[in-house]
Amino acid sequence: MSVWAETTLGTWGRVHRSRLRAARPLESNAVPDLVRAENDLGVVIHGGGRCYGDASLDTGGRAILTRSLNRIVDFDRAAGEVVCEAGVTFEELSSAIFSHGWCYPVSSATAAVTLGGAFANDIHSKNHHLLGAFGDHTKWVDLVLAGGEVVRASPAENTDLYFASLGGMGLTGAVLRVCIRLMPIPSNSVDARYVPYPDLDAMLDAINGGREIEEFLFGWIDVFARGSALGRGILESGRLAAADGGCVPPPKPRSIPFAPPAGPFLAPAMRQVARRRYEKLPSRGVGVRKDLFSFLFPLDHIKGFNKLYGRSGFYSIHAGFPPAAERAGIRAMVEEIAAAQAGSTTAVVKPMRGPGRGLMSFPIEGMVLAADLPRRRDTPRLHDRLEALVLDHGGRLYVAKDALMSPDGFARMFPNLSAFRAALERFDPNGRFQSDLARRLKIRG
Repeated sequence: MSVWAETTLGTWGRVHRSRLRAARPLESNAVPDLVRAENDLGVVIHGGGRCYGDASLDTGGRAILTRSLNRIVDFDRAAGEVVCEAGVTFEELSSAIFSHGWCYPVSSATAAVTLGGAFANDIHSKNHHLLGAFGDHTKWVDLVLAGGEVVRASPAENTDLYFASLGGMGLTGAVLRVCIRLMPIPSNSVDARYVPYPDLDAMLDAINGGREIEEFLFGWIDVFARGSALGRGILESGRLAAADGGCVPPPKPRSIPFAPPAGPFLAPAMRQVARRRYEKLPSRGVGVRKDLFSFLFPLDHIKGFNKLYGRSGFYSIHAGFPPAAERAGIRAMVEEIAAAQAGSTTAVVKPMRGPGRGLMSFPIEGMVLAADLPRRRDTPRLHDRLEALVLDHGGRLYVAKDALMSPDGFARMFPNLSAFRAALERFDPNGRFQSDLARRLKIRG
């Protein structure tokens, strides 16, 4: 039986902490009663705890912790479909399906993300240019609505609810179960290639040249480099290997036991790491065969990776630009971050195929720039300048990874906001589902 208890939840960015009452249901049939529990500040759904910002916090309210709802309900090996409870992570799903020749078409950057969170944020990956976002491969979802009723929604059934919930940040209902279509894989290996490019134009040219031929395409850039080296980096491409064998060993597990104090040393240290990463790769590039899991989740071998940014934590900015403005928009952002020397060693660019299917889905056709921003006194002002650049170039920010976006910027970036508000008024007129993010961005108006 689920019991509410006072607790404190934090974010992956280690910036926000929220005091609230939380319950951890062990069975999915307990969720409707938890949703109906009386509380003026509503309830939020909290899954794997990997939100960078405040989307899964509800300060002063209540949180339903869904991580224990992690059963794989059904796996149809012939049809290539799997039904999972909301708390199943990509790591757990990988263990269940890889050995049978199946994989999920779209994954998150870390295997610790739950499938419920993947649906609620309509996540995208480094194969978006070919396969789209998570919602493109979702067959149906079971949701607990504000009144406690359980409703199945899909692109063919209860469609208004489905498309409002896909990418709807958990504000339309609590995900109980999700059914996704899998893709067959010839092996559990990927043939990957890593090639350095000396500047941003060369990197973007290479990405656009690989859109139609590479299964996976992902560019790391050095956001500390300036001048003629601005935007230099390493392009990672990959294709599913025809057979296993000959894989390089996966990285050894590592752990960051504590967060070092943030200070003036952080930026120079990261700048040095980025420079060495770029310079150690031969100009012709290298090709390696990697196991699929290590390829999809390259940082998961470092436990506590988010502590690298120091005790102050970090923010993230994840911007998408349309084709006509992608080069100018990304250049403007890289110049701003490089000038501030406020970036990280995890800045990336990747192509996007087209719009997500949800009312509030992030993806658009074009290209993405994503970067972590270590928390400093001037980081909010830097974010304001970056947000303005995104708006000037007709782009948008990824709500799931942003903790500093302004309400005005949010409203200007998402043209379906009015339709989403109408859906919230229909499915949750009393505002049962809430979050710190929803209040900060004034999503309900």
